Amino acid sequence: MTQVHNIRKMYFEDGKKITEISRETGHDRKTVRYYLEKDDWNKKEPEASPIGDFPKLEPYKADIDFWLLEDKKAKRKQRHTAKRVYDRLVGKYRESFSCSYRTVAGYVAKKKKEIFGKEPGHLPLEHIPGEAQADFGDAEFHENGNLHRKRT
Repeated sequence: MTQVHNIRKMYFEDGKKITEISRETGHDRKTVRYYLEKDDWNKKEPEASPIGDFPKLEPYKADIDFWLLEDKKAKRKQRHTAKRVYDRLVGKYRESFSCSYRTVAGYVAKKKKEIFGKEPGHLPLEHIPGEAQADFGDAEFHENGNLHRKRT
């Protein structure tokens, strides 16, 4: 941003030409012109692409939904992964199945969020001013050749 500020200052305040600024700063003339013409310097947030309805999976959604709902009864480690769902679909429908793994994985991720919800993975550890955590126990250490035992 400092370089941009200097370029704009040279042009608008000092009255230098684009070619002169280009020579002095080492930037290309197109770059200098870009910085001079740009009015809005706020970065625009990239918009997340919405997760689609997966129309290509329409004939297979009933099977996928059934498998994922059955997974609610199973242990967490025994549930279907997107890869397993894709392999089962390929095995079951062989020639009529033409979806990519990425399509299946996207639908499975979306459906799992609906079915299982988001499970919290951790609890936040807050350090409130004036409070502290401490571990209590026994400690043994050698000092000046003597063994000391301290209870903390």
